[in-house]
Amino acid sequence: MSQPTGERTRTQGALGGFLKAVDAGYVQRGNYLLIENMDRLSRADILTAQGLFLQLVGSGINLVTLTNGEAYSAERLQREPEAILLVVLELIRANKESVRKAQLIGDAKARKKKRLVEHGLEGKPYTRQTPAWITWREDEKRYELIKERADIVREMFDRMAAGDGLTRIARDLNQRGVPTWGRSGNQRTADHWRTSYIRKVLTSTAPIGTFTPHTTTHDETTRARRDEPVEAVGGMFPAAVDADTYWKVRRKLSTTAARGRNAKQPPKSIVSGIVFCATCGHAVTRVAKGDYVYLLCSRANMRATEHPYQAVRYDTVEKALRENAHRLVKEAPRGKSTSALEKEIDALQANANQVEQWVFDLADLAARDRSPAASRRLGNAERELKNVQRQLRELRAKRETITTASVKDRLKAVEHALTGKDDVAAVNEVLRDAIRRVVLDPQQGHLWVRWHHSDEVQDILCVTRHMDFTEMRETTPPMHALFPENTNTDHRKQEER
Repeated sequence: MSQPTGERTRTQGALGGFLKAVDAGYVQRGNYLLIENMDRLSRADILTAQGLFLQLVGSGINLVTLTNGEAYSAERLQREPEAILLVVLELIRANKESVRKAQLIGDAKARKKKRLVEHGLEGKPYTRQTPAWITWREDEKRYELIKERADIVREMFDRMAAGDGLTRIARDLNQRGVPTWGRSGNQRTADHWRTSYIRKVLTSTAPIGTFTPHTTTHDETTRARRDEPVEAVGGMFPAAVDADTYWKVRRKLSTTAARGRNAKQPPKSIVSGIVFCATCGHAVTRVAKGDYVYLLCSRANMRATEHPYQAVRYDTVEKALRENAHRLVKEAPRGKSTSALEKEIDALQANANQVEQWVFDLADLAARDRSPAASRRLGNAERELKNVQRQLRELRAKRETITTASVKDRLKAVEHALTGKDDVAAVNEVLRDAIRRVVLDPQQGHLWVRWHHSDEVQDILCVTRHMDFTEMRETTPPMHALFPENTNTDHRKQEER
């Protein structure tokens, strides 16, 4: 019976079940609990581990360690109180060994990953826990696509790029009787295709051959598992889809799709899924009132407290986009050389390596000296490392979307869609592929446009009745609505402080 963590002891595992049985009275006073050594009881910090030991003994359970034949009971501790010193020393040793082993494992994984980046696979699999459409060929010493599964992955991407939704793809795979996939080992195979799994495939980096390892942490209070992605390694797997299709689907998934009863309906607005409120950054919804159709913030539509109710005629917004299509495309940021971005990525990678080494050193110090100050600094360093790794992932994703050819093609398609006579659904698909956000700003009388391939912001005049014409002042982009990911990061930093 083993229980390595602290809080989890009380609720999970065999020992957690034993404690519940003791509390419920199913295990009577005077019964024996046999463990190999004291570290099999707990490897948590001394306060948690000692509390667990006293809980068991206080409940009348006789605890026996088999390696040294010692028996601990309430009667013995009353008779020989010094015996608890042996228990405390063993529990402290168990905790220190656990922390040190975790550090050694982390160091070994870091060295293994560094060797992968510098020298490649070297004829050995980095991991056998591969995506379901990839396997390791021992005879050829390389990863290989499983053809029939890779074909399904390509179908998922092609259909999503062509306009099919997750539900339609899943339903069609189920109706055709396409078998679901199990991974290596004895992992259970799902009984049908689910939209959540298809989304997981479409948002993974593995289809273009990139391996993204994760580190696993647990919430200190709830012990909920958290998988944090770290630096990706390109080219480790064979690619199942081409990069253009992959990033087209990723851009589409980054916009907001219709939900509920509207999920199956074709869009009735050319800005469906990409228009957001300048006041709060939430999605803007389409509202019909009599003979007119308006665009209105979803929060205002639900009468959220203190949110201004500022409906804007839909035809006003569409007219502003169509009449300014040529200028919008002409002044849009172009695809550019990635050399400057590569330098930024290299500098950030060097910073990540430095912070990672700092984390290792602090973890070693915290494990060796049990210093509260070192533990606090370790926590801060780990948060900084996660932030740097997140920035690296974003920069690498951005690098894939700013190649000149693909950007020019998307801009050309936008101008053609806005000036042509395509139907609303076709125009909306083109805009979603090129534009990340259109922020509706009724008070300033502007539409603010953020493209997928650039962080530069463009503005289009969109006169509304909510503008204050008595005061002429310089307009300012609503950055919180244009870049909500930065706002969320700032909130997390404030909460951490």
